[in-house]
Amino acid sequence: MSGAPEIPLDIRDAMHDCILAVFWPRKKIIEFLQSVDCPPSILPPLDTELSRHLIVVDTFSRLSARSDRGYAIFQTMIDRLANWSYFDPYYFDKMAKLDKADAQAKIARLKTAVDTRNSATQNRRTASAEAGKKQAKAADLSALTTAFAKMFGTGMTPQGRGRLFETFLQELFNRQSIKMGDAFRLKSEQIDGTFKFEGENYIVEAKWQDPSVSTAQLYTFAHKVDGKMHGRGLFVSVNGFSAEGIRGIVHGKHIQTILMDGEDLSYVLEQRISLEAMLDFKIRAAQTRGEVYVCALRQSSKL
Repeated sequence: MSGAPEIPLDIRDAMHDCILAVFWPRKKIIEFLQSVDCPPSILPPLDTELSRHLIVVDTFSRLSARSDRGYAIFQTMIDRLANWSYFDPYYFDKMAKLDKADAQAKIARLKTAVDTRNSATQNRRTASAEAGKKQAKAADLSALTTAFAKMFGTGMTPQGRGRLFETFLQELFNRQSIKMGDAFRLKSEQIDGTFKFEGENYIVEAKWQDPSVSTAQLYTFAHKVDGKMHGRGLFVSVNGFSAEGIRGIVHGKHIQTILMDGEDLSYVLEQRISLEAMLDFKIRAAQTRGEVYVCALRQSSKL
């Protein structure tokens, strides 16, 4: 019983007021309750001596005491009353037992209470879904963090470590909602991956080696990028880049490549910044200041 959904008290109170504002004879109230499938066993007889108020209160109480809390019946009742438009001229106009403006105001109050409940329910569902996504993302990143740490271990050839690193990058991008394509060979060029970000296509170079990436390697990658239509590139090196290499691809050239290192990757894995935010920061730094190798966390105050 405790797990069954329940109509909030404010909505039940609003329905109670609507029923008394729309129906005058006790018989009409009972007939309405019958029309929304209230079981005969919980309804008083048509000739009951109970007051109009007690007919509704007693029926609502009996419905709420059921194992299903009367949820489906209350929902039917809500739909009928929230859309009620018939006001019997005999009781509203001729006998003046009921007031149309008052009835409409009570119907409007019921609608507001229902809208408020629906909005709160949707917000809870959205928050729950977002929390679930965050938990799943954290679990994914935790697994990737473990895989990233293992690549620093011994007993692995440079080629094997490089292939694992390419796979790791692809998984990291995919789990951050940026689809990275598989590595491929184009004539004499090896492309480690491609992705699309903010409408622009990028080719990827992934390097895992002990020394920082040399000038020659950056030149080679810049040449790959330059040979593609409106090309852009992302060079990822766990151990960073040489100062000479960075100056070489920036000085006197149209900047088409941004650089990422192991520190950047660790910030994403630690959820200190999303991959999307990091890429956006690096791209803006290259476009506005001509800087291709910046740390989004340590230099964010500059933009």
